[in-house]
Amino acid sequence: MQSWMRVSLAVFIIAAGANIFAPLLPVYRLVDGLSEPQVTFLLAIYIFGLIPALILGGPASDRYGRRALIRPAMILSLLGTSITAIAHFFGPTWLATGRLLTGVAVGFVMSSGASWIKELSKQDTIGARRATVASSSGFAIGPLVGGIVAQWIPYPDVWPLMTHLIGVLILLPVVWNAPQSATSGDLSGPHKQARLLPKTAGHPHFLGGVAAWAPWVFGCATTSFAVIPLLVSVEHTIAFSGFIAALTMLMGVLVQPFVRRVKMHPATFGLLLACAGMVIMFIVSQTGNVWISLLAAMTLGGSYGVMMVSGLQEVQTIARPEELGALTGVYYSLTYIGFFAPFVISFLAHSVGYSAIFLFGIVVTLGSIVPVRWAAQRALNN
Repeated sequence: MQSWMRVSLAVFIIAAGANIFAPLLPVYRLVDGLSEPQVTFLLAIYIFGLIPALILGGPASDRYGRRALIRPAMILSLLGTSITAIAHFFGPTWLATGRLLTGVAVGFVMSSGASWIKELSKQDTIGARRATVASSSGFAIGPLVGGIVAQWIPYPDVWPLMTHLIGVLILLPVVWNAPQSATSGDLSGPHKQARLLPKTAGHPHFLGGVAAWAPWVFGCATTSFAVIPLLVSVEHTIAFSGFIAALTMLMGVLVQPFVRRVKMHPATFGLLLACAGMVIMFIVSQTGNVWISLLAAMTLGGSYGVMMVSGLQEVQTIARPEELGALTGVYYSLTYIGFFAPFVISFLAHSVGYSAIFLFGIVVTLGSIVPVRWAAQRALNN
């Protein structure tokens, strides 16, 4: 097995464990009696573990090597899923704790894994695509399997998580001794002390060409798989939730070969897809049509995929070798802010309604296209 594939498997299984939670949202509403804002907050709470892990993990992987972060990430993923599973018996506090630990695991693997895959790939441009495919595949397969298991097997908030635990245990020996890259953990001289916030994070190219739109990456994805199941009525709610999450993230994978062929700036194209997704979501909120909801998931998933891979490619172009992990961590931190989108939507929906929220989303995405395009072009010119 090629070295980059072993690292990709770590990214895949940890991402699967993070997103296997998505189809369990209706379980926690229907079985455990949690409110919609409580449930969507639990989806987002792992951000409080993830973002610090991204910010700290990126520079740490630059200094100590990528493997020094991947190993604890696998252990933390195992521990986080275990605690989330036994929360069935001990209550929401354990559930939140498990999600926080899962967030730390995802933060470590995303900040170091993408950089490691890039360093182990022979072609510089293919590293970002491989990393995005690995994470997006995990984010897709996790909820698909979790939704099926939760729908038709007893203890729907326990057994889906067991499937992830088995996967981690199987892949742990495969990932554990994956070889370090030549540049991984090789900080010396003036770069010996890795910076939490790399200098390149203040570069106009990064600020205008990446940071300006980064929160839309997961804002689109999470809006799809957390909100669509609330807008339509189906017989098998849990399995449908898993399918929507899988469809969303799968589109993020399928769109990869086409990103480089788009003539306009990828961020502009991604925002156009996001705007189209908001339009379709508005229609779903008005009609509750299941088939239209599938189109919404595909469109928002495509937007996620376009912006995720183009952002990673920009980061890997901008960053110096000794700052690659740190800048990757900053980028992912900005993208994961979008995980709060479903919580904000569910909180506001009770007062203004879903239709008004999606109309606002249409306006914001349309209004973002021109300044983001201008900022990206200006950054390239500089």
